[in-house]
Amino acid sequence: MRRTPAFTLIETLVVIAIVAILAALLFPVFASARESGRRTVCISNLRQLGLAEQMYEQDYGEFSPHLSDVERAYVRDTRIYLCPDDRFHGQTGGSARLEGSLYLPSGVSYDYVPQWSVAIQLGWWNPPPYIGHGKWEDETPLAQCQWHWASRFNPNRTANEQGARGWEIVLTAGGSVRKVRVETPPEAFDPGFYH
Repeated sequence: MRRTPAFTLIETLVVIAIVAILAALLFPVFASARESGRRTVCISNLRQLGLAEQMYEQDYGEFSPHLSDVERAYVRDTRIYLCPDDRFHGQTGGSARLEGSLYLPSGVSYDYVPQWSVAIQLGWWNPPPYIGHGKWEDETPLAQCQWHWASRFNPNRTANEQGARGWEIVLTAGGSVRKVRVETPPEAFDPGFYH
């Protein structure tokens, strides 16, 4: 009689345990890599919007009244208005600052800082309709993405919620994309906080 080689129950359980341990170690790495990829797409979107805003500013001598206003002449693909982390895909009601689908049917995920009442009160931007250079010229925040740390959309929000933690991606008036801690209150903001 010939014996067929096979795994014993103990050997099978050991293999399953090793696979489970490896999976537990690797899944957070995969999730982190995926989030990093979404953040990279968001940064690319903001850079493209920055270029569109700069072209608009060169043509009209001021920044657009709304972030979505550059869509008509300077943006070919409206998907650049959507952050991959925005679970609503820009389809929310909004305001001049947090547009959502208020002006552009395909939606906008990004905040437009010149239309933020707090930024106007603090002197970052002059009150609309004329949106000229901001307080810090090219370093003034022009648009920002909060979807990488926030999970809710509040068009009436004037400041970050108490205890908020994380990084906010910021497009500056000069077209560069930077990041800043959300814990920084608007009253204390300075371009020196950029990373």
